[in-house]
Parts: sequence; C-alpha cells; structure tokens
Amino acid sequence: MRYGEMTSNAAESFNNWIKEARNLPITQMVDKIRTQLMRQMSARRDQANKWNEIICPTFETRLMDSFNDSKCWQVSKANEDVFEVHSIPSVTVDVVRRTCSCFKWQINGFPCDHAVIAIQKSRYNLNDCVEHYFHVETYRAAYSGAIFPIPSVEKPPFDPTDFTIYPPTVKRPPGRPKKNRIPSRGEKLKQIRCGRCDKLGSHNRKSCTEPI
Repeated sequence: MRYGEMTSNAAESFNNWIKEARNLPITQMVDKIRTQLMRQMSARRDQANKWNEIICPTFETRLMDSFNDSKCWQVSKANEDVFEVHSIPSVTVDVVRRTCSCFKWQINGFPCDHAVIAIQKSRYNLNDCVEHYFHVETYRAAYSGAIFPIPSVEKPPFDPTDFTIYPPTVKRPPGRPKKNRIPSRGEKLKQIRCGRCDKLGSHNRKSCTEPI
C-alpha cells in the first residue's frame, strides 16, 4: 500500500534535505545526518503533542473539503453497509469493506468524496473509517523514539597524519552532470512552449532540435 504516494518524491526530498551532508567525509556525513534527524524528530514530536484531533490536521482538512464537495449528492441506501452515491457517474460504496467503485478509496487508503458522504449517511463514524496511518496517535508513535546525542568526548582520537585515504580513480563521464531529478513513472510534468518551433514539450529555444 502506498496510501496516495504514487511517486518517489519522499526519497528525493530526503536526498535534497541532506545535500550539504552528502559532500562531507563519511564519518562527518553520518554525524550531520544524525543531528538533522534528531532535531526533526524532536520538532515533529512537539508539534504532534499539541494536536487535539483524531485525524492529522492535513487529512482532517481533506475530509472537510471532501464533505463540502459532495454534500449536494443524493445517497441511496442498499443495506446497513452498502450505498449508492448519485454523482456523475453514480458509484457504489461499501463502508465495511472500505471500497468504492471509483477505486480511489482502495488506491489511496483514504476515503474519497463518495465514501465521505456515504459514511455521513450511515451508522458508522467517519474517523473509524480512516486508516490508522492517518491518525494523530500513529503519527505520535512514529516519532515517539528519540535519536540521542553522541558526545565528541566518546569518539576515538583521530590524527589525519596517521594515514591518508585517496579517492578512487575514476574517469568523469562526458557531458555536463545532471542536476535535475529524474521524474517518476506516471508523474505529470509541466510543459513549456518552445519559442523556436512553437511546440509544447520540455525544451526551450536554446535546446530546441526540431527542424524548422
């Protein structure tokens, strides 16, 4: 289950977050990343302790938006668990199985607009129909642990004159190194219009290779 995350942006964001540390020697890199994580976990733990809701604020807002977008739809009851939401097109929602015929509930792990309005018309509590991964309690549990400091007095002494480690001998590949991240499969890219060939794409006038 990916719970709505259809790209690798989380890993790419982390790599960008530790960009400065990645250029350090290995021991200093690990220590800097440890310090960054220690601060982040502490900050998020303090933030989560201030929340009084059951669902994390971001997803609580998403639930409210879904309700506002779907409150004009009519809902027909088949039984205590199954409902038909008369949207365009009409869909079937099974609250117990947590499924919707639009498949967004199954893919994202979070109630879609159809599911939200159907749950509101049922005997079930909306918060109970949201996966526990989106609950404040789970968020707090994720950051309940702590990364403890490693005082420098406990580290073994190091004399750079004792030995020298040289970098491996490698040949630099031709061309300019890539700095932009590689888009994930299915990710929508922003297209621009080339001023030379007047076509939509990912190139501009300088990089255009289209015949004129």
